[in-house]
Amino acid sequence: MRKEIILPAVAVVCGGAGYALRRWELATAFEAGTGLPISGAPATLALAGFSAAAAVLLALLCRGNYPVMSGYGPAFRAKGNTLYAVMGTIAAFLLLAGGGLMLTGPALGEELVFTRLIAGAMALAAGLCVAVTVRDNYRGAEVQRYSFRLLIPAYAFCVWLIAAYQVRAGDPVRLDYVYELFGIIASLLGLYCTASFSFERGRVFPTCLFSLLGVYFSLVTLADAHDLATVLLYAFSIVYLLTSTVTLLFNAARGGAPARDEKETTEGTRDA
Repeated sequence: MRKEIILPAVAVVCGGAGYALRRWELATAFEAGTGLPISGAPATLALAGFSAAAAVLLALLCRGNYPVMSGYGPAFRAKGNTLYAVMGTIAAFLLLAGGGLMLTGPALGEELVFTRLIAGAMALAAGLCVAVTVRDNYRGAEVQRYSFRLLIPAYAFCVWLIAAYQVRAGDPVRLDYVYELFGIIASLLGLYCTASFSFERGRVFPTCLFSLLGVYFSLVTLADAHDLATVLLYAFSIVYLLTSTVTLLFNAARGGAPARDEKETTEGTRDA
């Protein structure tokens, strides 16, 4: 089974269905005058049940006997893969654009501005780190152990989670923002698990599961009303986590990417 194709496709299809259910919920599950949720609304029950089923399905599909990766390089190397380079670069620019808009967007109130500015600055730093990481993976360069730059995207999403919750903290209707927070949390865990390969704690199953859940919930919450900066950050999650998951599953299916190509090893032997 080509998991590097099937699993991302399942996550995207489920995310599209979840997006449609969320649109249905927003249109029918809230009172027109007060905005309060309607108890037992079919759309709310359908989306909650479908999301739980999608999570179980992804968990079952992500299970498998994977090799133990000996570092970040063997797990995510994509030497000469042009499609990886293009998608990774797009993801980096989405993150940079989202961070820039967070810094220059409309003010939300004095108590929220500071956290939003930090989130924007962290997103900019994370975008640069993603661009460098994608470049190194495309070139087949070695990534040092305990690489701090791999953690920057996860840290950026931690701050974004705080900023997003601060905006929503005064909203008594959790259904207004629950899928938004699920999207950030799942993406954060996916990014953290991805970075953990550099710290000799990487595991394929949780990395794939949380990354694909990040894709699913990010697609679902795009049905909500977001500013452009937020939309760009969710778009980054979708593109980057899908790209990373495909690469990881591809390498895992082949026992992990070699530290150097066979040709390079042969040439090195001849030179010696």
